[in-house]
Amino acid sequence: MGRIIAVTNLKGGIGKTTTVVNLSAGLALKGARVLLVDVDAQGNLAMALGARPRRTLYEVLVDGAQAADCRTAVRPNLDLIAADATLLTAQPTIARRPDWPRVLDQALRPLRTEYDFIVIDCGGSLTVLNLNALNAASDVVVPTTVEPFSIRGLDMLVTQITRLKGGAGSLCAIVPTLFDARTRQSQELLAELQARYGQLVTAPIRVNVRLSESSARGQTIYEYDPRSRGAIDYAQLVERLSELWRFAPQPTRPAPSVPAAPQPATPPPAGPVRPAQAPVSAAPVVTGAGSMLSLACPHCGGPLRRATVAGYRVAYCDHCRYRRQELAGGTRR
Repeated sequence: MGRIIAVTNLKGGIGKTTTVVNLSAGLALKGARVLLVDVDAQGNLAMALGARPRRTLYEVLVDGAQAADCRTAVRPNLDLIAADATLLTAQPTIARRPDWPRVLDQALRPLRTEYDFIVIDCGGSLTVLNLNALNAASDVVVPTTVEPFSIRGLDMLVTQITRLKGGAGSLCAIVPTLFDARTRQSQELLAELQARYGQLVTAPIRVNVRLSESSARGQTIYEYDPRSRGAIDYAQLVERLSELWRFAPQPTRPAPSVPAAPQPATPPPAGPVRPAQAPVSAAPVVTGAGSMLSLACPHCGGPLRRATVAGYRVAYCDHCRYRRQELAGGTRR
């Protein structure tokens, strides 16, 4: 049975859909079978992936259509059940049903054996459908901007999750987004967030214009600019959550088709070459399984972990948040 992951926050404009797209795409590139479900009537998920589905979640929840018949393949290993404005009229209809808190769970249940992960993109308020998403979810991921109002709203959301799920055990990650390391306020608020929620707080997703540009183009960040800061940060998030969820791709699954990264104009810097290194055009965008490196963290002495995005290698420490980046070739953007 695949995990059902609700990506939610009570506040809008904090990078939920961007996180859903790039977390799910990263998992799919690692070989996971992933289904995306959009329960937000704005329907941003289809636009962010450049998809134009013929059928939507409304048909599943109101018309009684099978969820399997309303999904659209958007990438290798990645399917989508899209949403549109019709969901606004669906919510009153669902609310009148005696089983209204479990309508989405019942609709998705037949698909759980087909996917490793079902990722639900929730809207920015506690609507009927967002409550359905939380009821169906085995895991909850909460993106949040590193701002005073967002952190205050996060406390309220955690309280709601605890009441709804009978505890906070389903909350598996808090993802700081739009993080600007140049400002003192961002640094102080991130430290406050880490002090309050500890290991639940992942490494932050830094401000990067490539992320918004990729969504506008209908591409994932790995397709649009696999060497950008946004791609590196989301690759690191994929590695951390893959390890948390103990996901390892099965060897019988076909390798995903990955767009080729641009070749550098000049040869890469001299240095040791990794034995398993493949040409950039054949290398998966996200590789590795967070395995240990022999090099210790220079700050705390703990072991460093790694993630690789095309020719961009990242070493990072889960304990003190140290991060080192190394380009095999090309220019950092």
